[in-house]
Amino acid sequence: MLPIGGLKEKLLAAHRAGIMEAVLPAENEKDLAEVPENLRKEMKLHFVDSMDEVLQIALEQPLPEVPAAGPIPAINPQNEVTEARQ
Repeated sequence: MLPIGGLKEKLLAAHRAGIMEAVLPAENEKDLAEVPENLRKEMKLHFVDSMDEVLQIALEQPLPEVPAAGPIPAINPQNEVTEARQ
């Protein structure tokens, strides 16, 4: 996850709009000192390093385990499945 700019402004706008929870890049945790204390106390802030962490927070249920991908069937212009490609 890449850091974002304008963390304070983004959180102020979110709070004004009634959004009380945010997922943010871990690298922005150092910028939290700029955010007003009342916002830090009222909002639930999640600092993450990867999209996997974002999905765990954002989705209501855990992601299902996905089996390893096998060959992908090729589709020609007539939408007919032909031999599998690797």
